[in-house]
Amino acid sequence: MASIPPGTDLSKIPLAANPSGAPPNFINPPSLAPAVQGVGIALGIVSICLVVVRVRAHSKLNRGVGVDDLCCVLALLLAISYTGVVSSTGKLARHSWDIPVSFLDAPYIKKIFVMSLFYGPMLFLAKAAILLLYLRAFQPKMWLRVGVYITLAILFCSYFMTVPLVFVYCMPHNGRAWDINVLSNCDHLETPGLVQGAINIAADVTIFILPLPIIFRLHMPTNKKIAVASMFATGLFALIASVLTMYYRTLNVRGIDPSWTGVETYICVQAEVYVAICVSCMPSLARFWKTTVVETKLYGSLQSLFHPMKSSQGSIRSGHPNSSSPRQKSSGSSSDLRKGQHYELGKREAAHSFSTIETYAEPESREDGGIMKKVTTDVSSQAATEEEEAKCALGFNAV
Repeated sequence: MASIPPGTDLSKIPLAANPSGAPPNFINPPSLAPAVQGVGIALGIVSICLVVVRVRAHSKLNRGVGVDDLCCVLALLLAISYTGVVSSTGKLARHSWDIPVSFLDAPYIKKIFVMSLFYGPMLFLAKAAILLLYLRAFQPKMWLRVGVYITLAILFCSYFMTVPLVFVYCMPHNGRAWDINVLSNCDHLETPGLVQGAINIAADVTIFILPLPIIFRLHMPTNKKIAVASMFATGLFALIASVLTMYYRTLNVRGIDPSWTGVETYICVQAEVYVAICVSCMPSLARFWKTTVVETKLYGSLQSLFHPMKSSQGSIRSGHPNSSSPRQKSSGSSSDLRKGQHYELGKREAAHSFSTIETYAEPESREDGGIMKKVTTDVSSQAATEEEEAKCALGFNAV
């Protein structure tokens, strides 16, 4: 913006010239303020509900509230504060040629300082809540622990590197005023912001891919594996928001309608942080659904209302000729075994024992002419126990 002569009425000077040549519209111009407030408030309410469910679910477990829960709560508090500050700048959510220079006053510049300060820690805590959840669910997996720690270290350096820079460039020093010169000086954060954006996209891809190999090795039906993967696949919305944030930030750096593209960036940042918070709460939501919602009378009534034929279909199946005679149950003794036969625990037994037992019968001669059977049993419970803990942490084996 060219220098303005002293004594000029700043309320009549636009920040930039309209490319179309039309005069500025200071009365009722197009505005992104409703979009900023709508996205922030709607996603904020959803995030608050999910965080409450998460903390409640984890506090009822023996292990209680963990570091990942604390990160989630702190991220939510910073996100709500960020939304409040961004929503209060509605009068500048316009095109640059519809904003008078007088709007760039001290209160607005202080709000820019707060938003710049909150941005890095807010996103770091939101993504750390997801990564630390992986440690809670898949702690015995060494390769995943190493991947989580490396990702956390990179994110910490990336997001917190701008905190000291904000104090250096985005606030006045030596008794100077909060004026437009401070706002211009804050442009030094543009390059670090682009670096943050690139790392942010890479981190979202890593967070999405990291648990997939373990999830698809879990011993559960394919539909449940897909359900678990889908919980974390909601993080793809955060990835989309990260890409859009990078796009609008690039336009802002290039000086293409910076006020408008800046507000579009704020919208995407809000979507990114709130979606990350929601993703970290998805396993707790699954647990809450299975242990609380499903047990309510309202759910039972709705289920019977929408599935009225379920009981009649069950009666038809029970009358099938093949089901008239009960299936013989094996006693599980070695006398029921023949050579090369395996005795397998039923699903109910296996679910409680967390072990796989295989028995092998080998005939040996006996003096009375009978057959003596030598049975070898192999019990492996550690891996099964670890898997059950992972399922429990993911909300698919609620206790």
